[in-house]
Amino acid sequence: MNKKTKILVCDDEKSIRSVLKVILESEGYEVIIASTGREAVEIFKKDPPSLILLDVSMPGMTGFEVMDNIKEYFGENYIPILFLTASIKIDDKLRALHRGAVDYLVKPVSPKELILRIQNFLEIKAKHDELKKEATFDWMTGALNRAHFIRQAREELDKALRNNFSVAIILLDIDNFKEINDTKGHAAGDRVIREFADRIKKLIRKIDLFGRFGGDEFIIMLSHKTEEEAKSVSERLLSMLSKPIVFEKEKIRATASIGISQKEVGSAPSDLEKLTQLADQGLYAAKSKGGNTYIVKS
Repeated sequence: MNKKTKILVCDDEKSIRSVLKVILESEGYEVIIASTGREAVEIFKKDPPSLILLDVSMPGMTGFEVMDNIKEYFGENYIPILFLTASIKIDDKLRALHRGAVDYLVKPVSPKELILRIQNFLEIKAKHDELKKEATFDWMTGALNRAHFIRQAREELDKALRNNFSVAIILLDIDNFKEINDTKGHAAGDRVIREFADRIKKLIRKIDLFGRFGGDEFIIMLSHKTEEEAKSVSERLLSMLSKPIVFEKEKIRATASIGISQKEVGSAPSDLEKLTQLADQGLYAAKSKGGNTYIVKS
């Protein structure tokens, strides 16, 4: 069990909060306390916990209202919510379960039972998170897989169109990769792919999207970047990627070709397929020039 797992406890009774804090901390959990529903929502927005213990009847904002508010910030995350309350009304229990709570416990509850239920739901969360990771990221490089990159990039492009900011697509392909595989072996080829991915991740920002688009092809979406800034990023990428890669005491030299497309501020609406197609044309042109360069298509 992860001893740093965060659990958010929200209850308007100080004595209940204190008892739960002692019980949970004795099991090694990090406990975050909220005395009101509004406080719980603000805490969740800033730093989502792994699990939430929530009272039903609280002044100002009920437990149900808290759940409805924080679920807007779940995204694709799975965060178990357990109601721990004095209410024995069957309607309250059904309402909680119907809205997505994983359990409904009536006070007082045995500390051992509470801990076992928490452990069970955290194990379910861990399995869910692992499956989500496997379905979202490329196993070799840790980049987004093609399907998830496309989905997130479409969302980012829609946001750019609504809020009128620029985005750029960088499509990148390793030059003469088949030759590396044929002469050095597939293990060496895999090492080059992983090293390229690691170097790219070090250069781009957290807000940028990075995906593996094919065998030796990567794609990046830069948000709030002009064409000139996308060129600058591409130049730094080419410089970084051209440095030798060490594999079994041998230095492998590999370069990349890059195609760039751009949706500028105030430009006509575009779609991801069109931008990707333009970047692919730029990539093909860069390959035709001998590689280790970039071409912009707009």
